Amino acid sequence: MKYIVTQRIECVLIVPEGKQLEIDGFIFLRDIDGNNSAKYLQTEVEAHTKEEAQRKASKLFAQFLSKLIILDDSKYILLDYFSVIERNVTTVSPNIPMRINVGNDGNLIKDQYAKSIKNKRLRIRPLQHYSDGINSNDPFDQFRNFYLVLENYLKNRTDITNWIKNKLPTIEMKTDMYNHKITIITWIRHKLSHAKIKNEGLTPLSISNPQDVSLVQKHLPIVQKLAREIIRENEKI
Repeated sequence: MKYIVTQRIECVLIVPEGKQLEIDGFIFLRDIDGNNSAKYLQTEVEAHTKEEAQRKASKLFAQFLSKLIILDDSKYILLDYFSVIERNVTTVSPNIPMRINVGNDGNLIKDQYAKSIKNKRLRIRPLQHYSDGINSNDPFDQFRNFYLVLENYLKNRTDITNWIKNKLPTIEMKTDMYNHKITIITWIRHKLSHAKIKNEGLTPLSISNPQDVSLVQKHLPIVQKLAREIIRENEKI
């Protein structure tokens, strides 16, 4: 059985006037209120039940959006609302008067996707970590997700340190409990996640400590840039 699954989405993608925007089998739809921003994402899946269709579509939506995010670092947040119907209707986007919103031109994103991503076999896990970092509002969570991108491509701490130093030769260095030199980026990562669990000899960072938050926010753009760069290098985007 084929089902059409529609999920509410929060983003700044603009759907062209009088059209629905289709990218690689996924359709962005405007809302009936006349706003030209995309409000829904829709696709078709094969499934035995509506519940299975929703599960399949949710995974496909997340993977697809993680690819879009790497193009321009915009947020694409899937919301809880779902609609699942049997495939017996034609999907249309009504031609209605619009209130023009400022956002990303959907046609430009579609063109970029076709040139850089479509038909490529991409590793989804690092893209999803990057997507989670972009969509999060918590700087600690953002930092962890961007660093996880590096961990997906590089085998160990030494490889990560050497790769970062190659990209940023003057980056600040720290010493871990084993007297190994590590970058400030790895040092922050350990203080965020491993200080207690792996007995790294570091005092964990706290979201309630303004100095800790300031430290993470200072280096957040750096680790994001590194994450984006390593994805583009490895995935040839």
